[in-house]
Amino acid sequence: MALADLQALVDGMMRADAATVSSEDRDAAIGVAVLRYSKDRPRTVVEDIAAAGGPFLDLPSSWEAGSSTLVELEHPVDSDPKSRIAATDAQVEVVPNGSRIRLTSSISAGETVRTRFTGSHIVSGTEDTLPSADREAVATYAAAHLLDALAAARSSDTDASIGAAAVSRATPAQEYAARAKDLRRRYTVLLGIDPSRIAPAGAVVVLPGSDSLGRDRLLHPRRLS
Repeated sequence: MALADLQALVDGMMRADAATVSSEDRDAAIGVAVLRYSKDRPRTVVEDIAAAGGPFLDLPSSWEAGSSTLVELEHPVDSDPKSRIAATDAQVEVVPNGSRIRLTSSISAGETVRTRFTGSHIVSGTEDTLPSADREAVATYAAAHLLDALAAARSSDTDASIGAAAVSRATPAQEYAARAKDLRRRYTVLLGIDPSRIAPAGAVVVLPGSDSLGRDRLLHPRRLS
């Protein structure tokens, strides 16, 4: 299962810091990584919807507001050759009671329209939409996220025993930050994407069985002493 695979990969990357990272924190970081990967490599979701008649279609039930985008509409379905509705002939518009698809032509009530649109990847104990080849990249981003959190938690640490001769030595926070930067660079290399396009993920995906999301801090301060 992909979730177990990702957990094992992240555990391996964080082995030296296992005592400071709980399993809940790890799974939260995997959620962030899955979200980041979904932005860089969104999956294509296919769903058939029934037309209500006229130029409007309801959005697919799996549509993710603010995230999904239309890839293609097919009508009639399963024709040979495939009959597509051009992207310029369909748009998602916001109306007072939500959103809908507006077409430039009408479709009779009851006819089926096949929608293809982008969606987030799903990783759980029972469902997996990640390509096997990209699991390492997702685990790498998760580990980088954890190391960033460790760097932030240790940023105020001081060591009174450090003398003037050792002043140039990297602090624990700097070491964590450097490792996180290297892993995030590795993520872009594994996926073959431009690193300048990578921005921090803006939300957290909730993974089944995880009860740590929504806390004020990703890591438990008492584990950092």
